[in-house]
Amino acid sequence: MDFSLSDEQRMILGTVREFVHKELLPLEADIQRAELEGRHFPDRSTLRQLQGTARKAGLWGLLTPEEYGGANLGFLMTALITMETARALVPFTYGGSGDNILYQCTPAQRERYLLPTIEGERQSCFALTEPDTGSDATNIKMPAVREGDEWVLNGQKVFITNGCEADFAIVFAVTDRSKGHKGGVTAFLVDRAMGWSSRRIETMGSWGPAELHFDNVRVPDENVLGEVGEGVKLAMVEEVGWLVLSAAWRADQSGDARHAISMAKLAGAEMIWRVADRVLQIHGGTGYTKELPIERVMRDVRVYRIYEGTDEIQRRSIARNLLERNARIGSWA
Repeated sequence: MDFSLSDEQRMILGTVREFVHKELLPLEADIQRAELEGRHFPDRSTLRQLQGTARKAGLWGLLTPEEYGGANLGFLMTALITMETARALVPFTYGGSGDNILYQCTPAQRERYLLPTIEGERQSCFALTEPDTGSDATNIKMPAVREGDEWVLNGQKVFITNGCEADFAIVFAVTDRSKGHKGGVTAFLVDRAMGWSSRRIETMGSWGPAELHFDNVRVPDENVLGEVGEGVKLAMVEEVGWLVLSAAWRADQSGDARHAISMAKLAGAEMIWRVADRVLQIHGGTGYTKELPIERVMRDVRVYRIYEGTDEIQRRSIARNLLERNARIGSWA
């Protein structure tokens, strides 16, 4: 594996460092102050302004193909940019991208969902996790029943990132229970205007997920994403240190990076939690107070071991790859 950088890549990372130093780091005190006052900050307006500033600096659509107006920097560069951005304790993501799954859109769906999302005009959320099944895509329960040329959705999704901000959701629901996850789950593009509602879930940290509620929400056939029954396959498209870079590098080479990604997610989430815990311990009672940002960091990073696949799900995925000989011990592949 070759992690050497070109002059252009070094220049991009320099731009990221400047953006973090000038735009993000000064907000840390405001975030701390807002939390003490019971407010959520940065709000959506502030985040959009930050994304606009980043766009002017060329930091837009990091992974988005160039034909859609993105930079198409690749997974390795995006991983390095994310690592640089993480120097600031500000919940910020660069704009100009859509969930990978949206590239499965039909031409008509691209005009309504993918392109406006890339341009920052619309915002999506990935609605998979359920109260009783967690984030296991093969075990979801929420039904979608066909009535004529529509599907009727009833149920609840939980811990959905951007659920309160999104104006449409990518929803996974059971369309044929007899087939289970092998052909029985379908993905839908569901506009908020179709009738679903959201409620913010208050958490330990600044990450504010949401509950989504669907009560007889009617979705037209034209809003099926991909093919009926192919939802789990689409969900699987979504997904420390060398593990992260290795997973990013393997993905750039068009290899099967699922095993590497599971290892990176598990190791990275556990390590950042151990580091935060150790730092607080070193600072003793002072670290436990709100006079230092340590306790907030600890609250913020705890969720990394839960969302986008819990530690337990990552371990199960890794074990399955080893037992089925899709990977070998001591490798990233």
